[in-house]
Amino acid sequence: MGALKALVSFYTIFHMNITQEDMDAMETRFYLTPLVGLIFGFIIILITTAMYVLQGYLDFGSTLCTAVLVLLAVYAGSKFLHFDGLTDFGDGMIVSGQQSDHIRALKDTLVGAGGIGVALITVLCSVAFYSMYYPLLAILAFPLIEVFVKNAMVVAASLGKPGNGMAARQVERTTGKSAVIGFFVSILACIILIAVVYLIGMAFGWNLDSILVTALIFVVVGFIVSTIMGAVMARTANRVFGMVNGDILGATNEVSRPFLAFFMLLILSTFMMVI
Repeated sequence: MGALKALVSFYTIFHMNITQEDMDAMETRFYLTPLVGLIFGFIIILITTAMYVLQGYLDFGSTLCTAVLVLLAVYAGSKFLHFDGLTDFGDGMIVSGQQSDHIRALKDTLVGAGGIGVALITVLCSVAFYSMYYPLLAILAFPLIEVFVKNAMVVAASLGKPGNGMAARQVERTTGKSAVIGFFVSILACIILIAVVYLIGMAFGWNLDSILVTALIFVVVGFIVSTIMGAVMARTANRVFGMVNGDILGATNEVSRPFLAFFMLLILSTFMMVI
C-alpha cells in the first residue's frame, strides 16, 4: 500500500501524505504503476460515458470533443509530469553532438524546438487517432490505453540503464521479473475496467458478447504494442543518452498513447472486415 500511495501521489494530482518508506517501496515495486492507469481509467469511463449520453440523447458533442476532454483529463491529472518528460526527450534527441550534449539538452530546463516539435506531433496524433473512435468504442478503449501506457513505462524501466536522477533507483530495481509482474498487474487492471464497462453495457442494453470480443482484441494488441514501445524507447535512450531516467519514462508514457490508439483500432477494424 505504501508503494501505491507513493505512485498515486507522485504521478497524479491526488496528493497523499507519504513517507520515505513509501517512496522506497515505490522504487522497488515500480511494477504497480499500471494501477495508476486504472485510476485514470475510472475517470475516463465517466467522461466517455457522459459524452455518449450527451451525443446519443441530446445530439450534443462530437468524437473530437470526447478526444480532447479525455486527453485533458490525463494531462492535467498527471500534473503534465509525463508531458514535461516528452519535451525534454525531444530536445535531447534532436541536438547534435556527443552523448554528453544529448544529456545536457535532456536535462536543460528550457524547452527548445525539438521538445516543442515532438510534443506537438505527439499531441496532434493522439487527438487525431482518438477522434477516430466512435462513442461505444471510446468507453472501452481509452481507459485500457491508460493501463497500457503505464505498462510501457515498466518495460522501459526494466530494460533501461539507470542514470543518476530521481528515477535512477526505480530503473535500477525494475528487472525483467518486475516486467512480468507488471504484466499480471496490468491484466488485473484491464479486467476491472472491462467489468465496469460490461456493467455499463448491461444498463444501456449493448451487445455484451461484442464487448468481450472487442475487449480481448484491445488487450492483446495493447500489450504487444506497449511492450514494443517500452523496449524501443529503452533501447533508444540507452544508445543516445546511455541511460533511462524519469524524462524517458515520461516520454514513453506519452509516445505510446497514439501508437496504442492507432494499432488497437486498426487491428479491430481488420478483424471485423475478415469475419
